[in-house]
Amino acid sequence: MSNMAESLTIVIPTYQLGAYFEPLLADLTHQTADFTLWLVDDGSTDGTAERGAAFVRGIPNFHHEAFAEHRGVSVARNFGLARATTSAVAFVDGDDRIAPTFAAVMARAMTPGIAAVAVGYRWFRGAPPRQAQEVLLTQREMFDQVSHHGTEVGGYVWNKAFRTAAIHAANLHFDETLPIAEDYLFTASFVAATPGPYAYLPAILYTKENRPNSTIHTAGWAARRQEDAVFARIRQLGRTLG
Repeated sequence: MSNMAESLTIVIPTYQLGAYFEPLLADLTHQTADFTLWLVDDGSTDGTAERGAAFVRGIPNFHHEAFAEHRGVSVARNFGLARATTSAVAFVDGDDRIAPTFAAVMARAMTPGIAAVAVGYRWFRGAPPRQAQEVLLTQREMFDQVSHHGTEVGGYVWNKAFRTAAIHAANLHFDETLPIAEDYLFTASFVAATPGPYAYLPAILYTKENRPNSTIHTAGWAARRQEDAVFARIRQLGRTLG
């Protein structure tokens, strides 16, 4: 693999992943470029933490941390983010799949001046219509993409890599009080604070798995109400862009 470990950190929160964890670990093994990895286990009791610790053992730039108790996905992501020393950081979910070129494409596309990179994704809901080729997006164009459900780029963090310096310049972190839509808030806040440009590569390099006990499937009425409040905050951010 080419030496890109200094360019990209991949942060992966894990929690009670069961059989869903092994396919992603295989994907990480088959990446075509080097990267730094932080597996952060959020208090699993089903063997996920032990499997993650065994996976990173002896691999340079691969790290594992296990929380003693369940603290939430945002805490896990913030833990990895605080330890990212590379020029870019990506946040992958532990039950999903990434293409072998995921790390290489992210690192290569993060050229000087690019604020963040997004790649195409596939989900059980069906992929939205896609551009035919790579495009550069302005700050406003990117914000319009990340601030709504169902757009081609999406407001999720898992199909993107963010410039680490820009995250720190905006003093951003994941809101640890939110049980849902924390990724939309993080992404929209990043774009609102960071002029861009942004690179979008439509090739599908990320597959979102439909896991029945994932957060999006188990969120209750109160969490959905909080999601509405998050999107109200995001709309307010949009108004600051003019």
